[in-house]
Amino acid sequence: MSENTAIEWTDHTFNTHWGCSKISPACDRCYAEALANRFGYSWGDDAPKREFHEQHWNELLRWGRKAAKEGVRRRVFTNSMSDLFDRFAPAGVRERHWEYVSRTPNLDHLLLTKRIGNVARMVPAAWLSPGGWPANVWIGATVVNQKEADRDIPKLIQLPARVRFLSMEPLLGEVTLPVALLTQIAWVIVGGESGPDARPMHPAWTRSLRNQCAAAGIHFFFKQHGEWVEIDAVAGRDLETDMRRGLVRIVKSCNDNDGDFRSDDALMRRVGKQAAGRMLDGRLHNDFPGLEVR
Repeated sequence: MSENTAIEWTDHTFNTHWGCSKISPACDRCYAEALANRFGYSWGDDAPKREFHEQHWNELLRWGRKAAKEGVRRRVFTNSMSDLFDRFAPAGVRERHWEYVSRTPNLDHLLLTKRIGNVARMVPAAWLSPGGWPANVWIGATVVNQKEADRDIPKLIQLPARVRFLSMEPLLGEVTLPVALLTQIAWVIVGGESGPDARPMHPAWTRSLRNQCAAAGIHFFFKQHGEWVEIDAVAGRDLETDMRRGLVRIVKSCNDNDGDFRSDDALMRRVGKQAAGRMLDGRLHNDFPGLEVR
């Protein structure tokens, strides 16, 4: 839980519990698992989940009162250390969360899941009726490659939320979004992977999504490059040694790892998340869904 989060696209983070299981290629370098292990918590389907006391939950109420007093709306990302729609979530946490959602109308609860197919049977039945989905609940699906996009975006748009969004982080491949469905998505977040074993993100994948969103009128948020940035080959530089040390990689634009370096492949150097930054072609992309989607 954090009132002052480092995640650029939300105001607060809130966890109904800690603990999850791996279900996607995005989970392979899971920061939440690494952090939990540092604190001595196990991970996986059968591992016990960490639950929280009343004071933790009441922070939502405090944030809601503060937002109401200030006359603003605040975004709350749920969950950063788990998945609310994991079938192994502790009994009762979803029902408890629905109660707190109803008590905090000045908070927009951003429910992001890698299990978008579970949502319809896990939210209150009344939410699925016409006009029944709460105005302050956004629903998002994590999509990191074309396979997940083809499988999960149709499931996302079946949910009658006012704001549907995609989190494409870590972006692991080129993705073409389904044009026929784009009008039903309000927001796309894109980012590269960070952490000790982060995989590089080809810049062409990011630019393609930016352009697709611009063409469809979708709000686009670029969160980060991750640990890697594109570089030019420099005459006299010992790239072979840098590659052996894991500091430089060739990233194929189309994931076709045929061993040849082609003109649209990228030479990427690991520089760290902070140095890589958030600028994309010289500008920041900080778009958010506005009042028009409420």
